[in-house]
Amino acid sequence: MQFKRGYWFFARGAVSLFLLILFVTPISLWAVTPTDTEALHQDHYWRVLLHYRPSGAGYTSLIDDPRFFLSPNGKTHPQAELAATLSAFLSDQPDGDVNPRCRFPARFAWLSHRLNIPPSENPVSCPEWDKLINAIQPRSAAMIFPAFFMNNPASMFGHTLIRIDGTHESKLLSYAANYAATADGKDFLYAFKGVFGFYKGYFSLFPYYDMVKKYSNSEQRDMWEYALDFSQEEAMQMVRHLWELKDIYSYYYYFDENCSFNLLYLLEAARPTLNLIDRIGPFTIPVDTVRVVVQSGVVSNLHYRPARATRIQHLSLQITPEAQTTALAVVNEGFTKDKLMGFEKEEQKTILDLSVETLQYQYAKQAITKEIYLKHFLGAAQARSQLGVGEDQPPVPTPYPPHLGHASSQLSIGVGVRTDHGNLFNEIGYRAAYHSLDDPDKGYLKGSQIVFGDIKLRYDSMDGIRLQHFDLIDILSLSPRDQLFKPISFKVQTGFTRKSFPNNINKLVYQLNPGVGLSFPIGRLGFTYALAEANLNIGNGPQWSHHYRLGFGLETGLLTDITPYWKSQIMVEVLFYELEERFQEKRFSTAQTFSINQSNSMRLSFSKEKSYFKRPAETKIAWNYYF
Repeated sequence: MQFKRGYWFFARGAVSLFLLILFVTPISLWAVTPTDTEALHQDHYWRVLLHYRPSGAGYTSLIDDPRFFLSPNGKTHPQAELAATLSAFLSDQPDGDVNPRCRFPARFAWLSHRLNIPPSENPVSCPEWDKLINAIQPRSAAMIFPAFFMNNPASMFGHTLIRIDGTHESKLLSYAANYAATADGKDFLYAFKGVFGFYKGYFSLFPYYDMVKKYSNSEQRDMWEYALDFSQEEAMQMVRHLWELKDIYSYYYYFDENCSFNLLYLLEAARPTLNLIDRIGPFTIPVDTVRVVVQSGVVSNLHYRPARATRIQHLSLQITPEAQTTALAVVNEGFTKDKLMGFEKEEQKTILDLSVETLQYQYAKQAITKEIYLKHFLGAAQARSQLGVGEDQPPVPTPYPPHLGHASSQLSIGVGVRTDHGNLFNEIGYRAAYHSLDDPDKGYLKGSQIVFGDIKLRYDSMDGIRLQHFDLIDILSLSPRDQLFKPISFKVQTGFTRKSFPNNINKLVYQLNPGVGLSFPIGRLGFTYALAEANLNIGNGPQWSHHYRLGFGLETGLLTDITPYWKSQIMVEVLFYELEERFQEKRFSTAQTFSINQSNSMRLSFSKEKSYFKRPAETKIAWNYYF
């Protein structure tokens, strides 16, 4: 009987406590049961919001800032983070932006939906968040790809950002979300620090016209705008997640956790069924993420925004070289009526249009002072207005879209013959990234080469299997010069390559080969170039008493497009070695690349060299598969 009374007392107390909670606690506190939340931490969307990736038997978030997590174990424990998040949302917190619901609006919106909590339940005031939404007014979104820029190491692969479109009629008044490392791209150690994660990366929000001013007007970078078919609610959820990432850092890695990879989380936060993250390979290159987004079917429209430099070059092609010289004189000296004498009225209009565009470009690049800019710009613009409306200039031709170019990784299989061996050889190669002069140019910047991790293995009956070369880095930027633009061309190559020595000896040596020079256009088909270069070899060469040799010389070449599917390249190189040993090294090569489709090409090459009185020649045909 004593036991029964105690049991009844306990049961009555439990019921009383439950009734007290039922009437005193808001609905949102008692509506959430363990059954409701048991599997939520395993939901794909929860892993998207927390940037979780598989790690061993569990998960680890790619966010490194501890302020992003409400649980001390949140970085590696999705369930603990979910429990801490629910506890924070359901606890008694003060109004204002410090309230967890204000701090994590994307988490709150999703959990409210999954747990059927009415949006009006226990509302809180979030002044800063409301201010941001009133400024952006998100309605839709677009992925933006500013194209390749070879003169800045931080921008050689291009870039991606997301434009958030609101109610403004002009897209320039929209806002753009960007992820970038907190680093100066001109830092001497930028590449090393970027590769090994020494920089912190942050999300930021800018007016879109600032991005256009930076990329298109100042850096000669065309911009591709991929409109996304997001609904208004999807765009809003993306902005909610962007707000959660405000002032939160993750370590930036140049080849994987970079600008493009992290932006995919924003897109998945808007529409988790896209599963973009799982489609990315071990290397994340901006144009590859653009391809993944296009392949997902979410792109509704594509718009090309040519850079100011592209518009200037297009205008210059509409007039004669003499007229181009006159436009440049207006830019450098200012406008005077006598400069236009001898030109027809329509050509005068184009000359002045070109002058105005060039002055704006030079001022954006800080190549001229404000005083000179205002004086020369106003003079040219005033003279142009007096000539009236001109004939419509042909629009800037839309180039091949970057996402339709070949993929970044390459597998090659080839067969060839060398005259010094007289035997056929077989060759297989793999390239991690990204594009070489031998590849089809569609979708890429003509004259650019950015190669990382290019390895080739060769087999023949005399030497068996051997490593032919392993390029760690091979960068070449051939930027043609004209009257209006004077870029410098350059190259830097380093890795291991096989060199020929007397008595049919071939040795693998380390090579560093930098160079600088000039390139010039040949009509509209291609261009020629010349580079002064140095060549350092380190290894166990039979003739090298100190295991190295250093030479200086010249490389010159010609690149042409015979047809849209046939690319031709010729190169001549002469090096003079004066330290340790005195001799010359000469090399001639030509390559013909035939584009089959986006994923396949064929390459026929011939090369001949002279070294140590040997003159071996090599002919090879290879099939290249891009993936």
